Amino acid sequence: MIEVVAKLGRGPVFLAGEMLECVITFTNPLSASSTSASSEMLAWASAQIHCQFHASENRVVLPPSDGSKPDIQAENETVFVPNRGERGQCILSTPPKILFCDLRLDPGESKSYSYCETLPIDGPPSFRGQSVKYVYKLTIGCQRVNSPIKLLRVPFRVLVLHGLKDYQCPQDEAVAPSNPFLEEEEGLKKDSRLADLATELLMAATSRRSLRRSLLLKHAVLTCM
Repeated sequence: MIEVVAKLGRGPVFLAGEMLECVITFTNPLSASSTSASSEMLAWASAQIHCQFHASENRVVLPPSDGSKPDIQAENETVFVPNRGERGQCILSTPPKILFCDLRLDPGESKSYSYCETLPIDGPPSFRGQSVKYVYKLTIGCQRVNSPIKLLRVPFRVLVLHGLKDYQCPQDEAVAPSNPFLEEEEGLKKDSRLADLATELLMAATSRRSLRRSLLLKHAVLTCM
């Protein structure tokens, strides 16, 4: 038996356009009956992000879908389909990324892999209502030889800030020499700039609303006088 643990780098809430980082650890637990022959083998493991849309049939009338063509891949247990078994429709998905191939773990041994993906900036925000739901999940799939695929799903939330999509940061447009050793640092800087920009946009929106409200109250007071 192999245990799989997935841990998000910084909490379960992200802005659309931010980078999601997850450390995925595969462990072959050590037991009293473990021997040198108790090593475990995984053929492969992949990870992918998807957004699942679900509407209540009692509240929302959706256009009829073409059910004449069954999804052969979804029914095949040897094909990695992140939303297999879930209700609703997959309306957004990132390209799958392979974590490894042919991994062997001795008893008590662990291996960790890092998964990074930029969240689509044009996707819908997370929402759980009575009529419709938009749910984001990171799905890790792994498989032993001649065995069905096992899935681990990690839910998270995505916030969409209007105005952020059309903004282009001047630093991102600057041409700089490519340096693979600085890719991680540049990714952190980009996420930091994105968070700072989101804060500025929110402060600007709330300050304009507060100013408008104060002007309306002032006008009401003057009218009463």
